[in-house]
Amino acid sequence: MQINALARRALHLVFVLSSSSSALSRPRLEQRLGVSATELNAALGELARLGLLDVQRLRLTLSGLVVAAASRRSQESREPRASTATPDPIQLFSRRESPRAVA
Repeated sequence: MQINALARRALHLVFVLSSSSSALSRPRLEQRLGVSATELNAALGELARLGLLDVQRLRLTLSGLVVAAASRRSQESREPRASTATPDPIQLFSRRESPRAVA
């Protein structure tokens, strides 16, 4: 499935904004994406044609939710991790006391 860059950005934005407390609207999408109404309509039309978005309700379909979540996960996996070192083990005793049996 090939999705152009603007449609992919719109899909991700609908995914993110759907869980926010404010209402999702076309003007809000236009502003956040920085595109005109015609460009947004073309992107939303492509997503609807692929069955990823219900255009009238501006809601992701189940397939759209899967694609948006998978693309988010793949973006997170590309980002380098801060540290892969293992944390220190939990110490049962302080360094000042001698070890004793723990039941």
